[in-house]
Formats: sequence, C-alpha cells, structure tokens
Amino acid sequence: IVSACMAGDVKFWDLRYSSSLRTIDVQRSQLTAISAHPRVPLLATGSHKQFIKILTLDGDTIDVIRYFEDYLTQRIGPVSCLCFHPYKMLLAAGGMDEIVSLYEPSKEMKNDYVFF
Repeated sequence: IVSACMAGDVKFWDLRYSSSLRTIDVQRSQLTAISAHPRVPLLATGSHKQFIKILTLDGDTIDVIRYFEDYLTQRIGPVSCLCFHPYKMLLAAGGMDEIVSLYEPSKEMKNDYVFF
C-alpha cells in the first residue's frame, strides 16, 4: 500500500507490520494527488503549484509535467486528481479548473518501462 501526505512524504506499507517499510520525500510544495501504476513501478504526484511529477518507486524523478506559457501548450491547473490506466502507459490528470488531461510518455520512456 502506498500513502502520501500533503507535506510531500510518500510511505510504503505492508499490512503485516505496524510501521511503514519506507518513506520518501517527493516534493516540497503541497502534494494534492498521487497515483501508483498497477503494473509498472511508477508513481505520479500532483501539486497545487500546477505540476505533475512522474517517479520511480525509489523516489527518482523521471519527468515533470509543467504549465508553460506558450501558444501551443495545454494549460495545467492546480492538480486535484491523478489516475493511471490499468494496462496502458496513460495518466489522467484532473485540475481544479475542471479540465481533465491525458498524458502519454515519450517512446524512449515506453521502451524502458515495458513490463506487460
């Protein structure tokens, strides 16, 4: 089981033990959403500061999705929910601005994380 708190700490639990197995600090800003991929060892965390982090289960940052002020970029609002597709490498992100976005990794990242 994976849990997180608003301070940015992510804890990994085994129900057979009363304390967490491991704790990692994933971000300094307020953590507002988290999702773990059910088949690939990845986590996604979202922040009210308009970014999404994609991490390994060891806490290493693979990618950061941010809002950039540009003509052709999609806006990212404060992140309120995240969810990975159960079988594909797709991440859905919902914001407080009522917009849902879908993200797919680059081909290089897909090749690195093909486990199914």
